[in-house]
Amino acid sequence: MSCIPPEVLSDRRSTAELIELALVELDRNDDDPCPCIVSLQERGTRDVLDAARAQCASADPKRRQLGALILGQLGSRRGRTFPEECCDTLLDLVEKERNLDALVVTIYAFGHLGHPRAEPALIARFRHRSSRVRRGVAFSLVNACHPLSQHAVEALLQLMEDREEQVRDWATTGIGFAVEFDGTDIRNTLLQRSTQDDDEITRAEALHGLARRNDMRALPLLIAELSAADSRPYLFNDAAKTLLGIDEEEYPVEALLDQLRALQRL
Repeated sequence: MSCIPPEVLSDRRSTAELIELALVELDRNDDDPCPCIVSLQERGTRDVLDAARAQCASADPKRRQLGALILGQLGSRRGRTFPEECCDTLLDLVEKERNLDALVVTIYAFGHLGHPRAEPALIARFRHRSSRVRRGVAFSLVNACHPLSQHAVEALLQLMEDREEQVRDWATTGIGFAVEFDGTDIRNTLLQRSTQDDDEITRAEALHGLARRNDMRALPLLIAELSAADSRPYLFNDAAKTLLGIDEEEYPVEALLDQLRALQRL
């Protein structure tokens, strides 16, 4: 959080004033700074909590969107504040929300909040017709639910087959990390993503999932990915290091390839 400008953290304007200015920031592009939203999140006080909950109860979907955005990251810098109250409000909102933009923000808010009580609400929406919602569900299951439940794993396995690549990416990431869940079906699904997916990032996450499970079927695939002239080999470095048991953060691609090929010859 050190990248947050000091003037944002020390903003002395009232919560009510910042709320109105934050509404304008919602129209900005994703990469544009939103200092008023961040200031409200970082302030993390009861006053901001009450204001955000009031926004979630508004008839205006844009205000509900803002309320969810604040509650998902309330008190980010020093640790989440009022997590139970935030989760209660978001759970109530997600059941009632019919506006797609506000629903998507609410789904992502669960992932940022990281509260396990969100899991049933997320799983209930993994087949949603909007890919934006499905992507948010995959993101939030991965980030909110530790450890993943069997039901969450089953939802993520299905999302790994989604037609939208960012949905597959997040779902594959979640399954890849959940090494406590293993077996033929999970490994074969990871193998399928690593060999058939058009998206390099998804393939890399799938191979990392196989490597974490010490599945040697990842070995020739990693050699091929790291050797491909048209690929971004750095995407596959972590999977290769995991399979080889290398802890060093920086490790040259050629050295990884040498060790992978040596392992293949054994």
